Amino acid sequence: MNQYFIIVNESAGSGRAKQIWQSIEKKLISQNVHFKAHLTDYIGHASLLTENYARHYHPIETDNNQIILVIGGDGTLNECINGVKNANTFDIPIAYIPAGSGNDFARGVSIPKSPLVALEQILNTTSPKLLNLGVMHELSRHEKKYFINNVGVGFDAQIVSIANQSSSKKLLNKLHLGSLTYLSALLGTLSRQAAFPITVRVNGHQEFYQNAFLVTTSNHPYFGGGVPILPMADPTKNNLDLIIIEKPSALKLIYLAILLKSGKHITQKGVHHFTSDKIKLSVDSLEYGQMDGEDLGTRFFEIEYSVLSYPFWIN
Repeated sequence: MNQYFIIVNESAGSGRAKQIWQSIEKKLISQNVHFKAHLTDYIGHASLLTENYARHYHPIETDNNQIILVIGGDGTLNECINGVKNANTFDIPIAYIPAGSGNDFARGVSIPKSPLVALEQILNTTSPKLLNLGVMHELSRHEKKYFINNVGVGFDAQIVSIANQSSSKKLLNKLHLGSLTYLSALLGTLSRQAAFPITVRVNGHQEFYQNAFLVTTSNHPYFGGGVPILPMADPTKNNLDLIIIEKPSALKLIYLAILLKSGKHITQKGVHHFTSDKIKLSVDSLEYGQMDGEDLGTRFFEIEYSVLSYPFWIN
């Protein structure tokens, strides 16, 4: 019988995760599933819990599987992945029930929206599936982090930063109007985000862009709660996709936004796309950064991206 080490972020999805966990817990008990659950209390707690678990983890020499089950948003899943990798022991299979506001990873790998349907698939899974993680190595800081969705520099990162610092965010989340926080942040960022120079080294070539505006490196198609910014990205393939959009006029930005659903924005002038298993970016101006929707603050960037495989307990 499988054994589940469960991490629950009850505050995810404006508190929706708490209700989801209650229904999941009842189902697990009714089906006599072996599990031990831990609730997170603060940002970074999920990472510490999983790192500690991984450090003391020993594969059971039976037919049982030990699985980490994450219930929360993309940020919670990111923390758990980084916690396991920080332990530097075993890659423990991770299952995921999306309970956040964006849930881009679940969308990118086709995890069901219904929590109970997602749980049923997890309980019926018999072996893990290897999917890619993105690896972000900040060369200037000598830091290595792992991401499930994407890392952004510039426009999308500043939106994340402004939204997370918004005094009205908690109230709007309680009213289930959290998307208004990001809409307000987006409108504010349009005037604040200036163009910046960036150097890209990929596939043996070096490119320089003087007027970069949005720079996103992604593991799957989606960011920002379902926006298909890189529709060709695929977490089952051994590469990452990078998009660089040069600063457009207001009308051009609206036009690009309209083209997003069809994926035709990729072919427009001022939009540059790269695919590779190794990408290096250099940004010599102070810019906002975000990883899986979490604010990285402002900094200079000297990043080398790569990919690695990780076992996910999904069907």
